[in-house]
Amino acid sequence: MLAAALILLPLLCAASSRASWHQFWYDVGIFGAHPTLDFKSFAPKAPELSAVRWDPRCEPGYVLLSPRGRFYPEPGPLIYDTRGELVWIESRFGMVMDLNVQRFRGEDFLTFWVGEDDGTRGEGSYYMLNSSYEVAHIVSAANGLKGDVHEFKITPDDTALMSIYEITQMDLTAVGRAADGWVYDGLFQEIDIASGALLFEWRARDHYGANDTLFSVGSKSAATPTASDAYDYFHINSIDKHPHDGSYLVSSRYLHSVTCIAPDGAIRWILGGKRNMFTDLSGGKATSFTWQHDARWHLVPFSPHASPDPNIVVLSLLDNGANEHTRSAHHSTGLLLALDLANMTVSVLHAFHAPGSFSSHSQGNLQVLPESGNVFVGWGKASSFSEFAVPSASGTTGDEVQLLCDTHYGPSMFFWFGWVKSYRVQKVRSWVGLPSSYPPDIAVDWKNRSVYVTWNGATVVDGWVLQRRIAMATSPAEEKEEDDDEFADVRYFPRSGFETRLDIPEDSILKGGGEGDADGDCLLRVAAVDGQGKALGFSRAVDCSSGETASPSRLLPLSDSSAVQNLLLASGAMAAVVLALWKSRASLPLVYLRSRRFVRRRFGV
Repeated sequence: MLAAALILLPLLCAASSRASWHQFWYDVGIFGAHPTLDFKSFAPKAPELSAVRWDPRCEPGYVLLSPRGRFYPEPGPLIYDTRGELVWIESRFGMVMDLNVQRFRGEDFLTFWVGEDDGTRGEGSYYMLNSSYEVAHIVSAANGLKGDVHEFKITPDDTALMSIYEITQMDLTAVGRAADGWVYDGLFQEIDIASGALLFEWRARDHYGANDTLFSVGSKSAATPTASDAYDYFHINSIDKHPHDGSYLVSSRYLHSVTCIAPDGAIRWILGGKRNMFTDLSGGKATSFTWQHDARWHLVPFSPHASPDPNIVVLSLLDNGANEHTRSAHHSTGLLLALDLANMTVSVLHAFHAPGSFSSHSQGNLQVLPESGNVFVGWGKASSFSEFAVPSASGTTGDEVQLLCDTHYGPSMFFWFGWVKSYRVQKVRSWVGLPSSYPPDIAVDWKNRSVYVTWNGATVVDGWVLQRRIAMATSPAEEKEEDDDEFADVRYFPRSGFETRLDIPEDSILKGGGEGDADGDCLLRVAAVDGQGKALGFSRAVDCSSGETASPSRLLPLSDSSAVQNLLLASGAMAAVVLALWKSRASLPLVYLRSRRFVRRRFGV
């Protein structure tokens, strides 16, 4: 019945656009839990983004994701442009978390966490990639500890804040468990990136007890307490540092609170949770957030959030309103909160509701974009990100915001399950990427006289120039490497997204007649150029007549024939071994059993 309805539904609404129907089928999962993009010249498959809503007032820039999940087989960092065109995809690091662009010593770096995780916490290090996508720095925690997935924040002082989980003992009698119970202590460190020196460390256990938590102990430490059964009572998930007074802002998901910590480690104030210190002027909406993520200071001078009064500060956070087991709110909401530290009051400046009122029961983040003042929200376990316009008129209420852009990177049908998710989704104004270790990729469709070209990660390419080699050496002694060969420009093509199609012109320059063409020595390649026409890089060359990549002998002459002979001999020997194994394949199980029996008897295993 459901299948019939899905088939007939388009016929009932024939006036709808093709794009809107594609979006509909996308969100109901017709294209699978992980719709992907296919390219002619590039093998990896990236998630297809579905723009549910778009507005030109959305701030231009790049969107950074680190997706993973049950239906995401090859996790890794991703960059898209504002309109959803892929910019960069990478799998060599495996699953990463918290991809971002951060500044260190005046230079932009891509940063992310790499390590082992248990689905909630992790142990690893933080990688910093330069504009060539090469590893420039690896930052680790101090005192033998491992960095956690939740936070790696570079400060203006070129230091790094990082979250850490350490299993340790604590009195759990307040939650009905042993006095010598085991917990995950939530702590953070501030590290000098250049030297690795520890500058500051703070532990939740020194300031909060198990009685402060709002997360059920469940079956943890129910019998004899063990370290393997540790109770995560605090769950630190973000750290920020005030650029002026040096105080720290720490979010505790399981305490439903945000804590301000002085540079000496003392608690200055607590917002939310059991130990809330503020009077809520918004009828409870400013202090009733639950299971939240990503608490941040905001000092950007944009109206109406800025204030000349130093006692008025603005915080942002994502109120998930749910965890993996329960929902405490109808849907997830981003919040901008105004705190009056003189009078210890708090109010909601603006609320940013999940489009469609869905609930993201873990992960997520909220940014105030620096140039437009728009608010960008990554919805965490729900594979979606949104951008909102904040009203500038005075006297507006907290709900009067406008949704500008809304994008899915997985079907909304499966948001709750988190089959494709990204811990955070960041939007950055600028990132300059120019790979230095690999050239542009090309593929030739000779039947349709087309060349497809991509350059994974390159952000400064304005166009492509199809080139043909017009001369080639006639003897081995005169051969030169490909980089030194003469190529003539055939035609310029403006870049059109991640992959550009170049139509090969029907003219004599590609049909032969040039020097060397009789021997099949014509080669094509593609040059990447910037806005001034400067060449940034070159693809591999392909044969003019076949469209196949040129053989190594045409690009780099073989000077040692013995190497070729050895290669042929090795290949022949390998073929003989494979053939022998294939002919005896029926007896392989028996050989395996006899070998196994022999090993067990001989070595007593």
